[in-house]
Amino acid sequence: MYKNKSGIYKALFLTVAGACFACSQAIAQSVSINAATEYQTITGFGGMNGAGWIGDLTAAQIETAYGSGEGQLGLSIMRLRIDPNSANWNIQVQSAVRARQLGAKLLATPWSPPAYMKTNNSLINGGKLKPEYYGEYATHLLNFVDFMSRNGAPLYTVSVQNEPDWHPDYESCDWSGDDFVNFLNSQGSRFGSNIRVTVGEAVGFTKKFTDPVLNSPTAVQHADIIAGHLYGAVPQDYPLARAKGKEVWMTEHYTDSKNDADVWPLALDVGTELHRSMVANFNAYIWWYIRRSYSFIKENGQVSKRGHIMAQYARYVRPDYKRIGATEKPYSDVSVSAFKGPNNKIVMVVVNTGTSSRSLNLTLQNASVGNLVKYSTSATLNVGYGGTTKVNSGAATVIVEPLSVTTFVSEGTGPSSISSSSSKSSVAPASSSKSSSSSSSVVSSSSVSSSASSMPRSSSSSSIANSNNANCSYVVTNDWGSGYTAAIRIKNNGTNAINGWNVSWNYSDASRVTNSWNATLSGSNPYSATGLSWNSSIQPGQTIEFGFQGTKNNGSAPVPAISGSVCK
Repeated sequence: MYKNKSGIYKALFLTVAGACFACSQAIAQSVSINAATEYQTITGFGGMNGAGWIGDLTAAQIETAYGSGEGQLGLSIMRLRIDPNSANWNIQVQSAVRARQLGAKLLATPWSPPAYMKTNNSLINGGKLKPEYYGEYATHLLNFVDFMSRNGAPLYTVSVQNEPDWHPDYESCDWSGDDFVNFLNSQGSRFGSNIRVTVGEAVGFTKKFTDPVLNSPTAVQHADIIAGHLYGAVPQDYPLARAKGKEVWMTEHYTDSKNDADVWPLALDVGTELHRSMVANFNAYIWWYIRRSYSFIKENGQVSKRGHIMAQYARYVRPDYKRIGATEKPYSDVSVSAFKGPNNKIVMVVVNTGTSSRSLNLTLQNASVGNLVKYSTSATLNVGYGGTTKVNSGAATVIVEPLSVTTFVSEGTGPSSISSSSSKSSVAPASSSKSSSSSSSVVSSSSVSSSASSMPRSSSSSSIANSNNANCSYVVTNDWGSGYTAAIRIKNNGTNAINGWNVSWNYSDASRVTNSWNATLSGSNPYSATGLSWNSSIQPGQTIEFGFQGTKNNGSAPVPAISGSVCK
C-alpha cells in the first residue's frame, strides 16, 4: 500500500493484523448507557488544509467543513503545515482565520526544520536536528506561533515534528524519543503557558517516540498533547499518557486513497475507525486532506459519503462533550459509543457494518431524556432524518439500518435521574434550519405532532393526515425548476406497535415520482408505499420516514393528501 501526499508516496510498512483493542465483545441486543460513567473529554474532529502543497480550501469549502449545520461536516480542528521558509507563512493565514472564526482549534505541524539546522543540510530524506540548533529551532516554531496570532489566527497547539520515524524524499526529519526529551528539557520552558506543545506524530502511533517523554520528570512538564498517526495501525488506548494527564490525539490518517470517497460500503471504514478511536480514549481525531477525491469534500466541493460519516460524529459530538459508558458490541457487527454534553444532552453513535437491520433495546441511566432524534448515513441517506423515538422511563427501542452509521440525539427531558456534567462549553445545534418557506397545507384541524415540529425545517411545505393511530405528513424537502424531493413521515401516536403500514397519494397535476428509498413503491399516480423489513414496524412514539424524487412543472412542488391503513 502507498500513501499519496500531493503526488508523493509513502510506503506503509506495518500490517494490520487485527482490530481488537481493549473492547468488550459481549453479544447482546440490549444497550445500556450510563451518563455517570465518564471517559475522555472530546477536543474535536478535524482535517488537514494543504495550502502550499495543494490548492487552498475555498471560502465555501471552509464553510462546509467547519460549519455544523445541515449539509456541513462540523469539523472543529484544522491542521496546518509550518513551512521551513518563513516567507511562505502567509499562505496559511486566510483559511486559518476563517476556520477559527467558525470555532476551530488550530494545530500547526512542521515537516522539517530549516535545512541549515540539520545534519544532512537538506529539507528531505530525514536528517537530524543538530543539538546546537535546538534554540534556533524553538525560535522558528515560536515565530510561527506569533505570526499566526498577529494575523488573526492564534494557534491552539504547535507540534515539534511530523512523523519522526519516516524519512522520505520530501520534507522530513529524524527524531528519537530521547531527542524529544532533550529538546523539551532544553527549550520546553520557552513555550510557556500560552501555547500547548504536541509531541510524537509517529507514522504508526509508535509509543517508543513518546514513552520517554512521559517517563521523564522534566520533559513531561512541557508536553501537553501526545499524538500519533494510524498508518498500518489500529487505535489503542494509551494508559501512560492518560495517567500523566495528557490528551491523546490522532493527528493524521485516511482509510484509502485509491477509491472514490462515495464508494459504498467502503466508505464505512471511516465510521469504524472513528468508533475505535473514541473507545480507545482519543481526545481528537484528525483526517488527512479535507478536500480530495478520497476525502470528506471532493474536488468539486461536494460532501462525500466519507464526509457524511464524519459528520455523524463531528456535527453532534461537539468539543467538550464527554464519552460515557455504553454497551459497545450488542451485536458482532454493531458498534456503539455514547457521549454527553452541556445540560446532559446525550448523543449515541451506532456503526452497523452488517447487512441486516438491528434492533437495540436502550436503557439510559443517570440521564434525563424525553426523545431520541435519529440521523443516518447509508447507501441512500446522507445524515438523513430518521424520525423521533420517545424515551419512556429511561427505555426505548431503536432500529439501525444495514451498512450504516446512525446518530441518536436527545431532546427534551424525561422522568429519569440526572448526573452532573463537567462539560464546560456550549454545543452547536444538531442541525440547522434551511427553510425556504413556512407554508403548509393541513388535511385536518389537528395540529402537527411534537415530533414533526422538531424535524429539520428543510421542507418548503407539508400536508398532514391525523388518526387515532398515527400522524402522516408529506413534506417537500427540496424544490427546483422541473424537479423536487419529498418525504412521507409516519408517527405512531398509539400505545401499541404498528406492524405493517401502507400509504397512498395522488398528484392532481403533471408531477410524477422517478425514484424512491426506504420503502417499496408501487403504482403510477396514484402511488402506494409499504415498509421494508427494518421499518415496517413502528413502535409507540416512533417516527419513520421514506423519501422519493420526482419531476414536475416549473411551479411549486405539490403537496397531496395522504391516505392509508394508519392515516385515513
